[in-house]
Amino acid sequence: MRWPEIEEFLLSFPDTVAAISWGMPGVKTGGRLVAWWRDRQDSPGALAFKVDPAEREALLRDPDLPYFTNDHLERFDSPVVLVRPEEVDDDELREMLTEAWLVTAKPRVRRAWLEQSEGDR
Repeated sequence: MRWPEIEEFLLSFPDTVAAISWGMPGVKTGGRLVAWWRDRQDSPGALAFKVDPAEREALLRDPDLPYFTNDHLERFDSPVVLVRPEEVDDDELREMLTEAWLVTAKPRVRRAWLEQSEGDR
């Protein structure tokens, strides 16, 4: 997936808006970043997104997974991982982005979406 597809996917969730963070495109929910493009020297061509802190450790610990971090994120102890989108299957990336939205969304928005999702099944 490329950024336009990632952004389109995330904007399909409630209470999301396109944003710019440090000159890079991102998507916010409730005023907080869910995911953003991070094309910097320490993370060229990378997508940054929120994760549950416990899951973050597991993702970063497994050398077979493409997820990584950098000094900047470590310095701020951010619940964020990085990945180059071309290194992960599109379905897995959508799943990770859904989880990123779930851990970032306001509780009432998250609950309403989960209830609607259950009803759609």
